Amino acid sequence: MTCRSCTGHHPVRLQTFPAWDPRASLTAAPAAAEERSRTGAPVHVHYDAIHDSFAVIRTDAAQITTV
Repeated sequence: MTCRSCTGHHPVRLQTFPAWDPRASLTAAPAAAEERSRTGAPVHVHYDAIHDSFAVIRTDAAQITTV
């Protein structure tokens, strides 16, 4: 399932926290809030099932190039 926040944008992974750590999601949420307040950019937390981690993601506007 695709994330609504990332669809149509360029997701940039800023930080990752291993999911085996029970405090990972509790650490990722404030990191996302801090980045959001610092930059004003849309930032959220994903659970990455492939890498079994929580990732702080910034969604930049997709770059459209024409040739």
